[in-house]
Amino acid sequence: MDYKISVIIPVYNVEEYLAQCIESIINQTLKDIEIICINDGSTDLSKDILLKYKKQDERIIIIDKANGGYGSACNTGLSLARGKYISIIESDDFIDKNMFEDLYNIAIKYKTDIVKSAYYEYKDNTNIASKINWSKDYKMPQGVFKICDCTQLIYFHPSIWSCIYKKSFLDKNKIRFIEAKGAGWVDNPFQIQTLCLAKKIFYTDKAYYYYRLTNPNSSSNIVNIKNPFDRSDEIHKFLNEKKIEDKNLYAHLYKREMSYIDIILKGITSDLFDLAADKIFKMAKRMNKEVILNSKYVNDYEKSVYESCLSKTGILKLMKRLQEEKRNAVIVHV
Repeated sequence: MDYKISVIIPVYNVEEYLAQCIESIINQTLKDIEIICINDGSTDLSKDILLKYKKQDERIIIIDKANGGYGSACNTGLSLARGKYISIIESDDFIDKNMFEDLYNIAIKYKTDIVKSAYYEYKDNTNIASKINWSKDYKMPQGVFKICDCTQLIYFHPSIWSCIYKKSFLDKNKIRFIEAKGAGWVDNPFQIQTLCLAKKIFYTDKAYYYYRLTNPNSSSNIVNIKNPFDRSDEIHKFLNEKKIEDKNLYAHLYKREMSYIDIILKGITSDLFDLAADKIFKMAKRMNKEVILNSKYVNDYEKSVYESCLSKTGILKLMKRLQEEKRNAVIVHV
């Protein structure tokens, strides 16, 4: 049987949040979906929760596998998917009941490779959902577009879960996830590949997805500081292979990479400084200085970060300043 949407849910030790996620999917207004749950070696009660819901809904498929990481789990789901479009939902998040029906109708109307929407950042302790709507700060295209018409998407959060993707588009371009250990930031190269290869993208300001910020085990957390740099290397390799040279695209990619640097230097411990500094220096040296200094998209702060990262001394000074600012912010907050 062919479905309108195959929903892929990578699951790893999310017993606290999984029921909310599954219920938000089985209660979608679009019923013609299959729900592929990849239990990626969970050691908590996640599998039991999946089995309970499978008894209630025959659309649920459970694949039980040894832990291979987020990318491996998603690829397993992609290999089994029978839907015309693909959705990837993270198992600690949840979605609005109209998400799939609305996005699928847009996809069919405009014959798109990707439909991307706004989303909410959600915090359990406050039950506050803040809409992340990029059109408030950026001019977003109206109707169908390609990445060259909206290169700022390269800078934005990957948010690959706020999209649906045409299955034939992914297969034709052999787009799959990097299979890195753990979470590994593998959504980053997947985002770049899909956006750069898509011929028809559609963005809607309507938000459907609730991205939980308060899970301490979230895949967005940096467990291994090598992850952002490894994913950056893979992204540049892809861009080189495809001969993508759009300067505006690279400007936004550099902005993202400098946000990586910010995050790492704010939280790094002294024993990891040498490792991080070497990788930051390599990342900065790869950047095109002309693009950094001349692009209207790169702001003065980002230019100063770039200049600091061209030497180990500059990186050390930048780290001390960022960590001092972080400490002061905590003191002010308290």
